[in-house]
Amino acid sequence: MAASQQSSSQDQRDSARIICAGGLDSTQNHLNLSANKPGAATALVNYEVGLTGGYRRINGFVPYNSTYAEVGVGVAEGPVLGIIIYELASTGAIQIMAARKDLGVNQYHLYLYTAGTGWVQINDGLTHICTSGSFTVEKLRWDVSNNNAQNVLAFVDGVNPCTLYDGTTWGYVQSTSTGADMAHAGGAQVVDAPTFMTFFSKTLFLAGDEINDARGVVSYSAPNAFFDFTSASGGGQITSGLLVNQIKPFRDSLYIFSKHGIKKAVADTTSGFLLSDVTSNIGCIASDSVLEIGGDLVFLAPDGIRPVSGTDKIGDVQLESISKPAQLMITTLTQSSPELSLNGVVVRSKSQFRYFIGNDTSAVPDSVGIIGGLRDTSTSYTSAGYVSNGWEFGQLQGIRASCVTSRYVGSQELVLHGDYDGCVYQQEVGESFNGATIVSVYSTPYLDFGEPDIRKVFDKINVFIRGEGTLVMGLKVDYDWGLLDAGPRNPQQY
Repeated sequence: MAASQQSSSQDQRDSARIICAGGLDSTQNHLNLSANKPGAATALVNYEVGLTGGYRRINGFVPYNSTYAEVGVGVAEGPVLGIIIYELASTGAIQIMAARKDLGVNQYHLYLYTAGTGWVQINDGLTHICTSGSFTVEKLRWDVSNNNAQNVLAFVDGVNPCTLYDGTTWGYVQSTSTGADMAHAGGAQVVDAPTFMTFFSKTLFLAGDEINDARGVVSYSAPNAFFDFTSASGGGQITSGLLVNQIKPFRDSLYIFSKHGIKKAVADTTSGFLLSDVTSNIGCIASDSVLEIGGDLVFLAPDGIRPVSGTDKIGDVQLESISKPAQLMITTLTQSSPELSLNGVVVRSKSQFRYFIGNDTSAVPDSVGIIGGLRDTSTSYTSAGYVSNGWEFGQLQGIRASCVTSRYVGSQELVLHGDYDGCVYQQEVGESFNGATIVSVYSTPYLDFGEPDIRKVFDKINVFIRGEGTLVMGLKVDYDWGLLDAGPRNPQQY
């Protein structure tokens, strides 16, 4: 963006060049932003870090299949509880599965997407109940790992035992089983109603069993035998001392999160896993905010987004906030939202992550979220750079997700989200939100061009863009620090 200004008292023209970079910044005054970050934004809605520079309006989303958008038509109800992308090791075939509650019955089923047919209910031989006492399945969490023979899928829901699938056999992981094989998965060390799971160090970890009052226990299987949770084979438990709300591996450690602290477990040849404190002052307030991106883990803390990243010191961990410029926006959006209504996903091809915040009480156009992306700060034109660590943030609006996932399928990255309407949608496709116009807003700081006390007369404003499709652009100018503005900004008016 470039602006040309003319002095009101002299026939003198000056020009200013503004490079769009820096992301949303609501923490500094406009004098500082005008001098040091003129291309940052005081409003940034539905924009991402452009891979070719500047900001780029995000792509749209469409039904994964417009003919078969809804999962379990006529036999299911409620939101999509989870979407799984699974690859058969034997053939490389991709299976896309979605879970949804059965109509009028206290159980849910998985559905397999089949080209030309749509969502076909899977008969896995198991009964997945939706409600047990005061506990209800809100979403599925899953992961896939290889046991040197097959790709093994595991998913949990906080009510039922962990479910395993190796491409042929389905089975529950239960403490009453022998752990002899997939059909008898389990053992005495397992927790029976885990909410969280992950694979780490060739081992399956389960945690967050609130039904059986084992919220602080992390159980693990024998290495390469994800179905075996017996002590004799190498299975065991970690007593974390935390009310666990997520577990994720990072480098050579398993990180255990709670709302008030973080610990890590490291594999030990004699003791199984050794537990140590990371911090007792910072915690994760949203389970599904923990994502791996850019070589780090990021998570949502009470004061914004923080990373778990390694430092030059061996065994040291960096936890410094990366979202200070956008802290006001982030805390405003998240503090009023229940934890389970936040869903996070990584878009690897763009080095970005997205948090979607909303539930079935929010209309789709009003659903909000947070987008974070990495920018190459070596291209910044100020000596200090825009953001020292390269992170930039903005706001999402118009995507409502009950669950979300992403995986590479061949060379294509597939980003899917389920909605509370029971449909599955594909992101990063098209120029609309399922037919609705994508509203995008970028507002610069108030610009004083080095002289805040002198009023300027603008001759022209040139905006340089890289067009990728049909574009309708509106330009609105606020002046005198917004004192003459009739009211608060509404993105729908732009």
